[in-house]
Amino acid sequence: MSRLNERFTKLYKIGLVITFAYFLLVLFYDIHNLGTDRKRYLSEHYISQGVQETGATNLVASVLYDYRAFDTLGEATMILTAATVLAFLVPITKATMFGTPFKSIVNQTVKLIIPYIAVLGAYLILFGHISPGGGFVGGVVLSIIAILLTLTYSVEFSEYIFKPDQKKFIEDIGAIGFVLLGLLGIFTGSNFLSNGQANFGTGNAGEVFSAGLMPFINLMIGLKVSAGLAIIFNSLIKEK
Repeated sequence: MSRLNERFTKLYKIGLVITFAYFLLVLFYDIHNLGTDRKRYLSEHYISQGVQETGATNLVASVLYDYRAFDTLGEATMILTAATVLAFLVPITKATMFGTPFKSIVNQTVKLIIPYIAVLGAYLILFGHISPGGGFVGGVVLSIIAILLTLTYSVEFSEYIFKPDQKKFIEDIGAIGFVLLGLLGIFTGSNFLSNGQANFGTGNAGEVFSAGLMPFINLMIGLKVSAGLAIIFNSLIKEK
């Protein structure tokens, strides 16, 4: 009986892999054979109508946080899932990672550059709709602060400054806030994560307060990515 169960389990796993592989092949085939006219139409539409429809002068951000914001939500969910799983896998007993002396050159350099990193990360997030940047890249920059503290001092010191519960709370706020902003599009009679199409005021293109919901979506993504990457890094660097 146990041997029969083992065979069934193996066949089930093999069938699952084959089914998933077939799904991916069909999906990639359809994408590959998507008409070039359709691709050209979309790219031309983004370029010619992007600023008018979204209010964002950064057309890359307009695609990521407006036209294809649902894809961005999926990418952010992957980071949330990875951070949550790794947080559960972290051993209860914390392992010490050797850091540098507090008066070393490395220490002094880190203390000097951290404020500049914070300003740069905040700028990339808050101005992502009008200049190169956005929530993802700004969040990555902000996560470097916690990572530098871990590498320079220790995991314990980094988590004393940025406590794990606080980072998880910030990540949750970013994820929930992103979804709630998306629901506003439905409440206005449009679609989930609609922005310009939901008649949110896009303002004057090029100004900080413009592009409708995009600055707020950038902020939620920045909070989520910065906290999530910090959690992932510290979780991976710990040892049992």
